Amino acid sequence: MIQLAKGETQFIYLTLTEKQLLPTPNYLFRFINRQTKLDTKFILLYALDVSIFKERFNKFSIKTDKYFALQNYGQYDYEVYETTSTSNTDQTGLNLLESGIMMLNVSKTIFQEYQTTDIYKIRK
Repeated sequence: MIQLAKGETQFIYLTLTEKQLLPTPNYLFRFINRQTKLDTKFILLYALDVSIFKERFNKFSIKTDKYFALQNYGQYDYEVYETTSTSNTDQTGLNLLESGIMMLNVSKTIFQEYQTTDIYKIRK
């Protein structure tokens, strides 16, 4: 399962190489919201895979605000296809490399200290 949070840049790790047929494909990502059934598609180039062991796993940096700024929080089904195109987001006829579930969460907020107003009542 992929875990992403809005407002953050995060790494995702996938195993795309084991099923790919092209030597240096680009990757078409498709995320389908489980509730609304609306999808988000984008292409990440082969050169953006920052893994030093590409035959074992693929590592991409995802800027969630770039792709999911207008999307709802929640669960998504995802599919990753290999493609030679850098702009065509139609998955028809493409080789499916991986599918699974992605959770889009609220960005993490770190509190430094609590700010409270305490009122105590003393009974006699």
